Amino acid sequence: MKFNMLGSGGVVPPPRPGCNCKVCKEAREKGIPYYRTGTCLYNYEAKLLFDVPEEIRQQLNRENINEVRNVILTHWHPDHTLGLRILEQLNFDFVNQKPFNELINVFISHFQLEMFKKLSCGSFLDFYEKQRGIIRIKIFKGYDILDFGSVKVEPVLIEHTKGFYFIITDNRGRKLVYAPCEYKNLKVHENCKNADIFIAHHLFFEDKSIGNPNIDWSNEEDSFEQMLQHAKEMNAKKIIITHIEEMFGLNHDELNKTVKEKCPDFNIEFGYDGMIIEV
Repeated sequence: MKFNMLGSGGVVPPPRPGCNCKVCKEAREKGIPYYRTGTCLYNYEAKLLFDVPEEIRQQLNRENINEVRNVILTHWHPDHTLGLRILEQLNFDFVNQKPFNELINVFISHFQLEMFKKLSCGSFLDFYEKQRGIIRIKIFKGYDILDFGSVKVEPVLIEHTKGFYFIITDNRGRKLVYAPCEYKNLKVHENCKNADIFIAHHLFFEDKSIGNPNIDWSNEEDSFEQMLQHAKEMNAKKIIITHIEEMFGLNHDELNKTVKEKCPDFNIEFGYDGMIIEV
C-alpha cells in the first residue's frame, strides 16, 4: 500500500500567522519539512482521502494527485473538515452545471455527521449530495469493514470522544493503523496487532523536559508516553507522528532528535508534508 501524508500539522501548525517564534520563522524561511499544513492522509490504491483540511487544494496540487474517489471524515472538527469545498472543485462542471464524474463517496459516522451539521459546515454535505449531485454520503459504524477492493478500512470507535481510529489492510496482510485525532482513552483492538506502521496524533509529553513544559492536555487526550505503550501493545514495527503543533516549540529536526534520545527502544519518526509511506 502507498500513502501520502499530505499534511502533518495540527490545530495550529507552524508557521502560525503573526508568530515570530523560532519555529514559525524557520518554517516561513525554509518550507517543508518545517512548514506544515492540516492533517490529511491519502491512499493511492483506493484513491482515498482521510479528512479535508483548509489547505487540501494546495496539498493535492503540490503532490500531483489528480483523482479522489473516496473521503473518510474522521470527525467533525474544523481543522479536519474546512476544506470540504474541494469536493465541488473535484467533481462539478461549473460551465455545464453537472458533475464531471460518478459520485465521490463520503464516509462519516452518524454521530459525527450530526455534530458536523450542528457545530460546523455540515449542511454543505446535503447541498453537495442533494443539489449538486456530486457526492454520496455513506454512514459507517465502529467495526464496519469499508471495502475499497485491494484495500480495506476498519473504523474503531474511541468511546470517550466518539471519534475513530482506523485499521487499514491490503490483500497481502500488510497493515497500517491511523489515529490522527480524538485520542483519549484509546483501546488497542485485537486487529491492530502486528501493525507494520502506526500513524499517531502528536500527543502531549508527560516528560516536561521536552518542549513547552506548560502543556498538559491530560483532560482532553492521552499522553505521548501512553501512545508508546499502545504501539507496544500493537507490536508496531514503526511509529510515524502526525497532527504536530507549533506550540510545542520544537522544529522538525529537534522533534526527531528528541524522540531518538528519549525513546531508543522505538522505531519512531515525525512525519512531514508530502511524506510517502509504503507498507
